[in-house]
Amino acid sequence: MEYIIAEIIKTIKESDTAIIRETKLLQLFMRIFTEALVCALEIMDTELVEQYKKQGYQIERRDRRTIQGLFGTVTY
Repeated sequence: MEYIIAEIIKTIKESDTAIIRETKLLQLFMRIFTEALVCALEIMDTELVEQYKKQGYQIERRDRRTIQGLFGTVTY
């Protein structure tokens, strides 16, 4: 969390105008949200694998997945 706050402060300080600041902050927040979404999807995928293993399935591989969404492309 401290890293995120430091990035926000850095972005605000480095911005010359309000429009530039808003644009950079939006980009930063979208990147942070995308990274959090990737982590959440990876956790959910791991939980699903465990559930299927308990049901007797064998998981041979876990392929990378790519989702196109509002915030851009997410790959996990």
